Amino acid sequence: MIKRSLAALIAATLIISTAPIAHAALDAPINLDNPRVVPIWGAQSEGQGASNRGWWSGYLYSSRIVLTAAHSTYTFDSNKNRQVNEPPFIMVGKPNSNIKDSTGAVKVIKTFVGDYKLSMFGAGVNDFIVYVLEKDLVPMPPSKLITADIERELVAGKSEVTYHGYGEYRDRCAPGERAPCKKDWNNPNQSGSELPRVNKINLSTIADFAWMPADVKADLQSEIVISNHKACSGDSGGPITTMYQGALLYLGQGLNGANVYACGAGNSQSKDNDPQSYGYFSPVHKHLDLISQAEALVKLQPATQTKSKVIITCTKGKMVKKVSGDNPKCPAGYKKK
Repeated sequence: MIKRSLAALIAATLIISTAPIAHAALDAPINLDNPRVVPIWGAQSEGQGASNRGWWSGYLYSSRIVLTAAHSTYTFDSNKNRQVNEPPFIMVGKPNSNIKDSTGAVKVIKTFVGDYKLSMFGAGVNDFIVYVLEKDLVPMPPSKLITADIERELVAGKSEVTYHGYGEYRDRCAPGERAPCKKDWNNPNQSGSELPRVNKINLSTIADFAWMPADVKADLQSEIVISNHKACSGDSGGPITTMYQGALLYLGQGLNGANVYACGAGNSQSKDNDPQSYGYFSPVHKHLDLISQAEALVKLQPATQTKSKVIITCTKGKMVKKVSGDNPKCPAGYKKK
């Protein structure tokens, strides 16, 4: 992978897309129900944890494969040519872990991306990338994925689906300030979420947006369109999922869109839904070849399953210590509780 500066990554890619994103993640509730939501961050060294200056979201497809947003790894030059824009290391934290706790994080060793490109109207389409990790993050069987037939069924019913992410959830704009508002990293009220938050969004069709220009409709023919875009900066790559016939189903990564507030990062001046706001994402069934390539690479790697650490509680009078390890033992003078 070509290595670029972390500063460049932060400046160019962590805002879900070059197109504006949505406002409705404001005050989104923390939710840990999805066991595959993972934090991702760029780092200058392998052991460096995430700071409040550079993280995004992802989905643990299997123990060593993560699905996320291509725009967190790629940008485009003035001629719309795609170019790699990576920090020295991309690290993935454990599912539903706190972004400030890098314990057990694993580095990315390979990425697979398809035809991620800028559309005619200047927004990213086919925005999807697959990461392969150096070793198992946690034991996880392969996820169930949406098919073209299931997509048609869900879109026809304008189904409500779930979107998780580690992005902003507070308004980055100060009173009286007009969006888009610059991220103020020194203001603790304007930061990403330490734990994943959840939003509900509804699938839609292009026909629902009668006002949409013909060239935009043409560019979005192969994308899934939504009517109530909910995401903010840092939610990039967060999984869009639903329960289908009793199983968790992954639809794609979130989320591009336009005419939205995006916690103050977008181009809408209103925190209420703009009547011309919309969102879209690339369905995972278009990218099965990338997942297959990642799975083939994993098969070539040595097995390095992550062992679950055993934690015991030790006491000495009123003093209590927790000890972890493969075969933990209490310190001298302590007894196992």
